[in-house]
Amino acid sequence: ILNKGELLETVWGENFVEESNLSQTVFILRKALGELHKTPQFILTVPNRGYQFISEVKKILIEDAILDVDILTERKTFQVPKSEFQVPSSEIKNQKSNIKNQTFLWLTIPLVLLIAFGVYWFYPNTTPSKISEIKTIAVLPFEDLSEGQTNKYLGVSLADALANKFGELKQITVRPTRSVLKYSESREDAAKIGRELQVDAVLDGRIQRIGEQVRVNVQLIRTSDNATIWAEQFDDKFTNFFAVQDSISQMVVQSLALKLNEKEREKFNRRGTENAEAYQEYLLGRFFWNKRSATDLDSAIKHFQRAVELDGNFAQAFAGLAETHAIYPFYAVVPDKESLPKARIAANRALEIDGESAEAQTVLGYVQSQYDFNWQEAEKSYKRAIELNPNHATTHQWYGEFLAFQGRFDESLAQMQKAVELDPTSLSAVNAPALVYNASRQFDKTLETTDKVLQMDSGFLIAKHYKARALFFSGRQTQALELYRKVVTESKESIFFKADLGCLYGLAGNTAEARRILAEFTETAKTKYVSPYYFANVYIGLGEKEKAFELLRKAVAEKDNNVIVMKVGLNFDTVREDAQFQKILKSVNLHSENGFNF
Repeated sequence: ILNKGELLETVWGENFVEESNLSQTVFILRKALGELHKTPQFILTVPNRGYQFISEVKKILIEDAILDVDILTERKTFQVPKSEFQVPSSEIKNQKSNIKNQTFLWLTIPLVLLIAFGVYWFYPNTTPSKISEIKTIAVLPFEDLSEGQTNKYLGVSLADALANKFGELKQITVRPTRSVLKYSESREDAAKIGRELQVDAVLDGRIQRIGEQVRVNVQLIRTSDNATIWAEQFDDKFTNFFAVQDSISQMVVQSLALKLNEKEREKFNRRGTENAEAYQEYLLGRFFWNKRSATDLDSAIKHFQRAVELDGNFAQAFAGLAETHAIYPFYAVVPDKESLPKARIAANRALEIDGESAEAQTVLGYVQSQYDFNWQEAEKSYKRAIELNPNHATTHQWYGEFLAFQGRFDESLAQMQKAVELDPTSLSAVNAPALVYNASRQFDKTLETTDKVLQMDSGFLIAKHYKARALFFSGRQTQALELYRKVVTESKESIFFKADLGCLYGLAGNTAEARRILAEFTETAKTKYVSPYYFANVYIGLGEKEKAFELLRKAVAEKDNNVIVMKVGLNFDTVREDAQFQKILKSVNLHSENGFNF
């Protein structure tokens, strides 16, 4: 067995290289030799020690030798006559005794030569100049190799945890987990997936848990030429799982030659918790958070809550809890006043523990705008979040929407374009500018944007929502209503979409269909919450302003975040100059003394 220090010294001499270069070169050698890591024929990894050359080795005395030369380029074998190798018998005797003493040398030379060969022929493919070109990466969901795949959440959760960790680095851009989640069941070529995600490199791995032991195999692959930049295997106890995560993240930083200052390094190496059970609950919370359904978010809240109960100073878990409560009303039929205050409490607690949590700062901005209607404080929070992490796509998107609701369209588009730059395959990010184009009455651009999104995913309902509205308000009412009816059906009768359809029916003069939807809302409200905003939306379409205003005031009192669209929403053009409507706008701090002119 050769330890890693011996190999580094023998191959690289006095040149300083990271240990990851050795792992990378051995990986490339295995690939060149055509062997699999799980079933080695030549090179065996000895955990925590080094490597061993395990192919059969024979000692051959010179007097018995027949030289068998395999010329690689011509693939010919030459036999050299024995007479050409005759030497004096006294020298042969000396050689026999020397060979016995040099067994270690004979056994180690093949491995050293192989390493040197790999360095010379393969290492240039990952020269520093090419490594420095890597500015964007994606962490793919790790393949679960555990028996029965009973720990499937680990593959997604580990990828998400690593993506969040790399996301704190300003030198590289990392695709959010929600953009790579669709590849969790895919075993396609990693480089191909990377090209689809428009990144320079991908981190691909496999994870296997056996009892209390866990093994993780990881490789960092450059997408342009499918070259492996770095690869390694980690074995540890499951209770020490976050140590594996730390090792992986540190080696990726080294392999990409990223230069971190002292503050960046301290933040990057900071662990959110030392409590293994709390960390496992956090991983489970992230797993369910990324699945985005009411049931899954319920599970996410449960696991995040359990994590903070186990460790009351776990900032990341509090931030995850805040993010979950913030988006919960979109997926579950609950009023904002029940969920957003919880989001605020969790975000503030995360910031008390870690004042540099960009995720918690983003949630705080969201609550301040959509619940408090405190636009000034919300903007400070969003700007602070961007300062902390300029590569967080969600922050830019939410801040862009925040600006759009105030009619600051140019600023809004700049933020949304930044979100797309950071996450070009996110349907939500790519679709977001449609909000601005509709609000600014640039309907052709809305249609261009939504058609692009629907080419990416023909079932993305929010894109169809914006498209139908653009068609309707640009004069193509029949086509718009036909599309919107499909949206309602495909959304399984979503109250949000149904309210918008009712408004469009009213504006189009189809009062019977609009009133039918109102009757359905009245019946639904007997068993579950229906926001007064949804009733008001339909009454706006019917032209019954007094009823609409009464319900809008009630929605404001209930802190319904839907009301923040009133200043720019197309639905409200018919009442925009009404004094009562202006007073309602003022109650959410969106009032303009001169009204809002397009």
